[in-house]
Amino acid sequence: MSKIHKNHKQYRERLLTILADLLRDPGPYSITEMANRFQITPRKLRDDIQYLIEKLNVVNQREYIIRERGYYKGNFPRAVANLSPQVRLYLFLALKQIDPVLEGEGKKAFDEFLRHVYSILAEEDVKRLKEWADFYHISQFGYPIQRSHFYKSLSEVFEAIRYCQIIKFRKGDQKRYLDPFCVYYAKQTFYIVGQYLSLPDEYPLKIEIRHTRLDRMNNIERLNRHYSQLDSKPAEIRDYKKRRSSEYIKRMLEAEFNGERETYVINIFEQDVFRRIVEKAWHPYQSTTPSPQPGVVGQIRIPNIASWYEMKKWILGWGSSVELIEPQEKRLEIRDEIRRLFLDRYK
Repeated sequence: MSKIHKNHKQYRERLLTILADLLRDPGPYSITEMANRFQITPRKLRDDIQYLIEKLNVVNQREYIIRERGYYKGNFPRAVANLSPQVRLYLFLALKQIDPVLEGEGKKAFDEFLRHVYSILAEEDVKRLKEWADFYHISQFGYPIQRSHFYKSLSEVFEAIRYCQIIKFRKGDQKRYLDPFCVYYAKQTFYIVGQYLSLPDEYPLKIEIRHTRLDRMNNIERLNRHYSQLDSKPAEIRDYKKRRSSEYIKRMLEAEFNGERETYVINIFEQDVFRRIVEKAWHPYQSTTPSPQPGVVGQIRIPNIASWYEMKKWILGWGSSVELIEPQEKRLEIRDEIRRLFLDRYK
């Protein structure tokens, strides 16, 4: 290294500028272009970079600054993140699972997020994740067609819940007001669970909550309307919303809520179908047991469900492999549905 006066003010400022550039943007930086910027020779700039490498990389045993032929680049964040194989895989899966719900501006925002994620990873990890992505596919069956606005709307909803605020939005041609309780993801889309209000300043004594698909809620806007008339702290209100929304969601099979709560008992006649049903969680409170009854392999019981629409689809989806036993009035409705299907639709 050439002899340099280490205490020279201009020299110190140059080193600090190089470090600031690398922290802000890892580069790469051309030796020639940066030497011209500082009005020094390329050799002198290479000496500066080598000096920083000796003081940072060698001492700390990390590759904070990487020097190659004709350029140098920073590696400050990446030198920090050392992922285990398990964490690396779960990070990859988490990043990919959001892909199907992105479009337009949401895709641009996600790409920016990816750049931030990659900036803290080792180069080999970044290369690995990008190559894995070429061989990983996710079914988009059933995803909503219009979904480009969700990331902005979802942020407003989450912030409204945090600050106990009301949201205003348009659904079709109507203006609506909603006190949001939680966000619920089901059937490949987002739902907002909360209480509808006639006016932004009302608060009815009897609270009945409902859920609405986010992609049907347009122009979402938070209002500066808090719970000033309630003798509750924000933390208590959020706890209340957590409890109510959890109770509400557990009364659904997926994302429908219509009618009174009922308990459904379903017989299963085929071993293969019984195995498939047992393997999956259809509801938090389901119970599935083998059956001693002749001709019946097993039985599933799903209690306190207010989702007859979803239950009917689920039962009919298994065809003749299952039979609804209880409740009796729903059993008769299933029978009539099958008659209409085969006698009217497929006659």
